[in-house]
Amino acid sequence: MLTRPQINTPAFLVWTAKQGPLFPMLFVFIACGAVSGFHSLISSGTTVKQLDNEKNALKIGYGAMLLEGALAVLALLSVTAGLSWINKEGTGCPVYPELLKTGDWIGTFSAGYGRVVSKILGISFGCLVATITLNSFVMTTLDTATRITRYITEEFFGKGLKIRIFNNRFFSTSIVIFFAGYLAFGNWKAIWPVFGASNQLVAALALIVVSLWLINHKKSAFFSGLPGIFMLLVTVSALIYQSFVFFNQKNALLFAISIILIFLSFFVLFEVYSFLKNRPE
Repeated sequence: MLTRPQINTPAFLVWTAKQGPLFPMLFVFIACGAVSGFHSLISSGTTVKQLDNEKNALKIGYGAMLLEGALAVLALLSVTAGLSWINKEGTGCPVYPELLKTGDWIGTFSAGYGRVVSKILGISFGCLVATITLNSFVMTTLDTATRITRYITEEFFGKGLKIRIFNNRFFSTSIVIFFAGYLAFGNWKAIWPVFGASNQLVAALALIVVSLWLINHKKSAFFSGLPGIFMLLVTVSALIYQSFVFFNQKNALLFAISIILIFLSFFVLFEVYSFLKNRPE
């Protein structure tokens, strides 16, 4: 607001065909920042255990949504106003498409942020602030993701399947870290193409569970049920499209994961149908 950066990005560039059809792939890409299933796991596994009073959940949840919206605006400004989108001689402004080719996402954001706040912090110090902030965000996200995965591992294998050793938090954490390390030091990009759809499947599940809870308590579930159904349709459509792509590419791993996620989607629908059919009037 103080530096009033000018946006350099064209209103529209192009939708690349390699990403798939506009529906449903566009919604899967955007939904990762707008509706994230990962956030529902954080709120149910960590946030609720830190509340002194249940009434504070509204302020924390809504406040976090506003802050994340502000962060999204800042990130967009950093790449649309802090960077140039056309290579012009003599400007000295980093070009977004060129930076993107390097695969350095943190460096790209930092370069744009540094120029946006250059009048206040200077370019170099602004880039440093952005780099430290983004790295801190990544590290705390990994820490939280490890903790949440440990919860799920304990609940599924320890409490669900009654395998006692999984009730030990040190053992469950070790298992989680082992598989995460295997992906981190191996070809972690192999499963990345299905991240968006799987994340949205969890989001749809969370919205549907909330809706069923509201219906069971004779309350309106329209505000959560409608987006839940939409997210489920988008997820299934994306997974079906991707499964054909992976099959044609002879990518057995991603094809198998897509089929499993499609099966889980229909399992969710079956559970919803069973609940609505058998619930007491």
